[in-house]
Amino acid sequence: MTDRVYLVLAVFRPNRDFLAAQLASIAAQDHRDHRLVAVISDRVSADLVRALCAEVGLADPHIHVPGETLDAVRGFEAGLAEALFLARKEGAEDALFALCDQDDIWHPNRLSRGVAELRASGADLVHSDARLVDGAGAVIAPSMFAFEKRARAPGLRGLLYRNNITGMTVLMRRRVVEIALPFPQQSGVHFYHDLWLGLVAAALGGVRLIPEPLVDYRQHGANTIGAVDRSDAARPRLFKRLRGLNGMWLRREAASYALARYLAQSVDGRLAEVSAAGELAHGEAHLAPLRPYLARRRGGLSFLRDAISLAARGKFGLARIALGFGTVHVGRLVWALRISLTRGMTEALEAFDERLYSLSPGVAPRHPSLEGGPSSKPVKFETLTDLRKRPRWTPEFTAPAPSFTVLVPTLNPTEIFAGILTAIDIGVGLAERGYRVTFIATDLPISSQGASRSFVLRRLSPAAGLEVADRIALHCGVQSETIPAHPGDLFLATAWWTAHVAQELIARHGFTARRFHYLIQDYEPNFYAWGPEYADAVASYALPFEPIYNTSLLRDFMAEKGYRLGTQAPLCFHPAIEIARYATGARPPRRGPRRLALYGRPEVPRNMYAMAIEVLARFIEAENLGPEDIELISVGLRHAPVSLPNGLTLASHGKLPWEEYPGFLRGLDLGLSLMYSPHPSHPPIEMAASGVRVVTNSFGPKDLSTLSPAIVSATPDADELTAALRRAWAMAPVEEAERAIDLKALGLPPDEMIDLLADRLAADLPRQNG
Repeated sequence: MTDRVYLVLAVFRPNRDFLAAQLASIAAQDHRDHRLVAVISDRVSADLVRALCAEVGLADPHIHVPGETLDAVRGFEAGLAEALFLARKEGAEDALFALCDQDDIWHPNRLSRGVAELRASGADLVHSDARLVDGAGAVIAPSMFAFEKRARAPGLRGLLYRNNITGMTVLMRRRVVEIALPFPQQSGVHFYHDLWLGLVAAALGGVRLIPEPLVDYRQHGANTIGAVDRSDAARPRLFKRLRGLNGMWLRREAASYALARYLAQSVDGRLAEVSAAGELAHGEAHLAPLRPYLARRRGGLSFLRDAISLAARGKFGLARIALGFGTVHVGRLVWALRISLTRGMTEALEAFDERLYSLSPGVAPRHPSLEGGPSSKPVKFETLTDLRKRPRWTPEFTAPAPSFTVLVPTLNPTEIFAGILTAIDIGVGLAERGYRVTFIATDLPISSQGASRSFVLRRLSPAAGLEVADRIALHCGVQSETIPAHPGDLFLATAWWTAHVAQELIARHGFTARRFHYLIQDYEPNFYAWGPEYADAVASYALPFEPIYNTSLLRDFMAEKGYRLGTQAPLCFHPAIEIARYATGARPPRRGPRRLALYGRPEVPRNMYAMAIEVLARFIEAENLGPEDIELISVGLRHAPVSLPNGLTLASHGKLPWEEYPGFLRGLDLGLSLMYSPHPSHPPIEMAASGVRVVTNSFGPKDLSTLSPAIVSATPDADELTAALRRAWAMAPVEEAERAIDLKALGLPPDEMIDLLADRLAADLPRQNG
């Protein structure tokens, strides 16, 4: 069995002849098990790539057109994310990944030689030398390494002095790609993808150079970057170089040092995250060479030693860089010391003077007022109004077919919370049922198209084919001036301000459907004090839409408030809780004091943390409990421990790992989980299914005790909740029958709701089979 290699090609306004030659050289590879993944970074060259692939005999290329124009770095990032998705779908556990420029020529053994070197060396990434050729293919230099005087084995720290890895020569293992994605953020292009990938692989302990050229590196006027002549004839004389050691030189070195330090910190942070997640064995990362960049104060001597060592080996250019880094590193410390002394002294003197003046005359002297009266400069209205309610982009009616367009505040994986995830799952579910689906981030820029798309595609079911991914598009509504659209598009709003966005898009741009869909997951006006946001949230319920409710409880609450929403029976779905995950595990025998867990989130007002603490204190006093009787734990968001009566302390465990959560719940006896909202939070249901007697609060029509006798519900009042907790304390342990919870009482299973939604959309949206 051969190694499957995914070839990532980023295409941006290519020269047709150069691209044809590159694709022909791929088709001629003697390692045949490969698949091309082409990212159309310019968003217009897809047809050209398809046609050229057909001409040269490259079968089944995977062509991805991103939602926005991408630079070279983001193009390769998106391509690697797409290739990784393909590898997962195709079950290619040992997949390899190669990078490909649009204007070079691969030698026939480019892949086979790389695969053999990976096998023989055990490295995580291999790269090779290249031959430099001109636009016509004539050889300029037989070796890029000799032409640029590249170090052949610079090591991890040496890569940050000068990168010796060229992306078009790279072949790497899957784990490098998985760890490297998403790429660190940057404003503009300050570093390229090959350096970041090389740093990750070097930190894992495995970069190997293949000394012979395996690629013809074409030099022409449109190169994104090209080879740099570092021959003696091309370099300025020593006197000129020394004369250049001025303020501008220091500024350049500071910028280079800043980038190197940023990348070192990024590698360290990324590998720490991977290690914490258990995906990297302890000691497998080799980060010692990065210590000078990671240390707050030390490290300057390392740069000096590097400079001396490099100079002794005749590497004067690299020695100069190392010396520059050392100079900036020491200068940073001197600057910090000066600032800390001056500012610290000023603050100390001001504090002393304040106490001095308090003795006599009792007040500090008034500082002279040198400003005039109130400013007459007008304030821009944008600073006073909520711009989230208005679309920041203009629809461009160029899409070939209508789509279901999901408006979400963000598509950045680190900023996505449960509510947005529900909206994404609805969109992904519709794509699996044959609809084109577009996600638009309305509030925050998409940091990484590749990372966001990869996150969304991982929500697909395992049975989803690759054609489903082709139906899904992501766009940034913050940075894009225009977004492809079709007059037949339908919209899904996911928060009150996106409802206003949907309504304005429909009214201003003449979309055919005059009503949008609105995913209502809570009564959002209650998130705010009375004011403009409260009023705007209420106003969103008067817009023309078809509601989709997260639970029938919310539907009933809205009906109680007098809302009559939609022209059809509202769709309702129950929480996506895997009851069996909690209800099937055996509970351990009780030993020692009983354990009570609080769902504690101080920063989230509707979880009523302060009231929960008051209830716990009253409960402890009323039952006269001590450490020998009960252990108190808080989960949710980490907070300071809380001292309670009788020597008890509430210890905060913060957010628990997903895989440990069911086992933790099965070790509890009681729970306290509050939610001042018509929407049911998950913890009371998960606790009850785990065999925990849990106290929660009612809200309007919400009474979770109807789901299971293990749930004790009370009005949201400290006295009532204390009494409920005392009743729960006195009750017998939860029986197995009480752990069986049927969530259909709260709405349809999410998949069944999406089935119904898909059927309703069929009258307005074209649907593909398969």
